[in-house]
Amino acid sequence: MKKLVLVAVMTILGMVTAFGQSTIKVEGNIIKSVKTQTTHKADTLLTSYQYEDSKGNKFPIIINRNSGRCYVWKTSSKTGKLYKMYCNEETSRFVAKQTNIPYVEKSK
Repeated sequence: MKKLVLVAVMTILGMVTAFGQSTIKVEGNIIKSVKTQTTHKADTLLTSYQYEDSKGNKFPIIINRNSGRCYVWKTSSKTGKLYKMYCNEETSRFVAKQTNIPYVEKSK
C-alpha cells in the first residue's frame, strides 16, 4: 500500500513539474500544451580592450555585467587547461566606466 501511495505522489509531482514548464492553449474543446522557452540576457560582455601579460601575450578582457568585475581566459603552462584570471580593481573600474557598466563594491 505504501508503494502505491508513493508512486501516486511521485506521478502527481511529475505532472506538476511537467505542467510548470509549459503553458496551455485552448482552441474550442481542444487543450494544447505549448512549451515555453525562457531567455536571459548574458551576464558577461566581451570588450574591445585587451590585457597584455609580462610575456607579451594579449588576451581579450571580459566583463561581468552584474558586478563590473573583469577577467581574461588564460591557458595554464603546466596543464594546458583554461582558467579565469581576474583583473585588478583599477583595471575593472576603468573598463566598467568605459562600457557604462556599474562597478559594484565588494561586501566585506
